[in-house]
Amino acid sequence: MEVWQCAGPIKTGSWDLLRFAQGEQLTMGHIALDLRVEGDMRKTSRKAYDILQSYLQQSPHQWPLKIWNYIPGINQGTGDEELYRQFCLGRAEAVLIDPGDRPPLPAATAIGAPAGEPALQVYFLAAALPGLDVENPRQVSAWRYPRQYGPKSPLFSRGTIFRLNGSHQFLISGTASVVGHQTHHENQVANQVSESLRNIRSLLEEGHRLMRDSHAILDSDGVLKVYVRNPGDLELIQRTLDKEAPAEIQKIYLQGDICRENLLTEIDGIVNCRSGE
Repeated sequence: MEVWQCAGPIKTGSWDLLRFAQGEQLTMGHIALDLRVEGDMRKTSRKAYDILQSYLQQSPHQWPLKIWNYIPGINQGTGDEELYRQFCLGRAEAVLIDPGDRPPLPAATAIGAPAGEPALQVYFLAAALPGLDVENPRQVSAWRYPRQYGPKSPLFSRGTIFRLNGSHQFLISGTASVVGHQTHHENQVANQVSESLRNIRSLLEEGHRLMRDSHAILDSDGVLKVYVRNPGDLELIQRTLDKEAPAEIQKIYLQGDICRENLLTEIDGIVNCRSGE
């Protein structure tokens, strides 16, 4: 279970097929579309993002800061028929924006739910003002991936920084063992964890370069979510993180498939930015 807390009175309700909880500064929303009713993944993904964009246009919090996508059977299908590629295709059809030099969407995570799960689920966090989207110098921006990864590239930024109550928070996208656009350390789960951490540190340093007056720190105020494809790898992943990540940062371990079949783990999270560091 995950609990988000927000100051002030909370308004809850539904809009079309979307449910939301809205505070004074932030909105958290959820869309669940039954694939058995809606049809294939491409159509369902497009519908989910059409609903999301329509909701945001009339919301007091129009700017998404982070999106979490839970995709049943994410690696099922071959070639361009793989469900993750079909999800990306539907999302791109809904967004209908040429990314150019800017990410068309904020930080995001896409994780595979069990194949028997009936619903594509999309959660989002949104605010009245946009966050600062951050790219990782060690990685090709997702929306610039070459054609080999699908007919439409994933549309998200590697991280998003937003300001709330005088402080900055860094929302980290799902980060895996990808350098440039290629998977590194195939079938080597400990090395994939280490590479993921290098990518996260590189991303935080880039955020520091852009913000100048603040620096995101992996400490007790932050949380890392660690997604594990094979439960049998959990102990090795934990040992690797205990050795290489600061002990004080909170860690949550969740079972889930990763967007590429040759990736065994992925990390996202939230960390605070400290002024003057």
